[in-house]
Amino acid sequence: MFFLNKPFSLKANLFTIACCVLFTLSTVSVMAHSGGEVTSKKTETPITIDGMLDEAEWDAIFQEASPLQDIVVDPRDPKHNQDWYQIIPGGGAGADTNDGGLRVSRGKFDGDDDFLARWATLWDDDYLYFAFDVTDDSTHEYANDLATRDGDIDGIWLLFDTKHDAPVFEFPHHEFETRHVANNSTYEADDHYWIFAPLTAAGVGAWSQSLSAGLDPELGDPANGHVAGQKTGSGYSAEMRLPWSIFEPFFGAALAPTDGLVIGFDITITDIDGDAPGTYAAPLGGAVAWSSDFENDNSPGVLGDLMISTEVVGSATSVDPRDKLPSTWGKIKRGYK
Repeated sequence: MFFLNKPFSLKANLFTIACCVLFTLSTVSVMAHSGGEVTSKKTETPITIDGMLDEAEWDAIFQEASPLQDIVVDPRDPKHNQDWYQIIPGGGAGADTNDGGLRVSRGKFDGDDDFLARWATLWDDDYLYFAFDVTDDSTHEYANDLATRDGDIDGIWLLFDTKHDAPVFEFPHHEFETRHVANNSTYEADDHYWIFAPLTAAGVGAWSQSLSAGLDPELGDPANGHVAGQKTGSGYSAEMRLPWSIFEPFFGAALAPTDGLVIGFDITITDIDGDAPGTYAAPLGGAVAWSSDFENDNSPGVLGDLMISTEVVGSATSVDPRDKLPSTWGKIKRGYK
């Protein structure tokens, strides 16, 4: 009787159900990119780019960031306790990788003595800063032509989705499928990465997105003082500063650091091992990423998030009394159970 008296109710109800389903799907919580989140705090003192990492500002931010932000082979090892890491084992790993892949894009790593990277980021009105303290049991200086990238490097890749507009895909906890995302997300005009060689026979180098591209005219000129590296007893350290103006060609306008600004972001560190000049080829050499495991140079959808905060580094940091983590990381830990 209901359907006979109201001939359009079936269509109406089907439409209502469809809308409810779509609404439900749209409101299910999703991760921003691949799950990694880092907060870049402000420094009131400009950072000297010399590769030494001896500023008090770096010391303060490293105390907040490590170990939850460290780039390690197995982020789920209890001693690192990176519960926020979402990539499934083998989700995008290349050939000859560690069993299960995890952060390893290619190559085989023996653990923290073979590779581990502590890193942090800060900003001021002129620059976005990065610092790296890399444990590497076999470092190699890049000794080839700096005008074009020729050969492999112990290097650091910084990857950006400046508009933070890459598509977001929902996956259950710890089941982010890199290959699926990579097949549905490609680099666009606002996405870019730079490759840095912190150890070279001639100082430092930085290349722009294309592997065959010439030295970046701004970042790659040693006279500008944007990149520096030092060998250490356990590997090497590096510092970079990126002028905010360098993002303008990709963002399409001036990219101003404002409180709450979010930029898609990831890091890959390439590891050259063996006798000089060393090899990147798996299984001896390889690569490890921060928020992803693979494809971050092809797909901005697998990047993590870099968030700008106007809180000054070294000022009071809110702490979650339940697990003694800075508030940002406390939220991440509680959010991915």
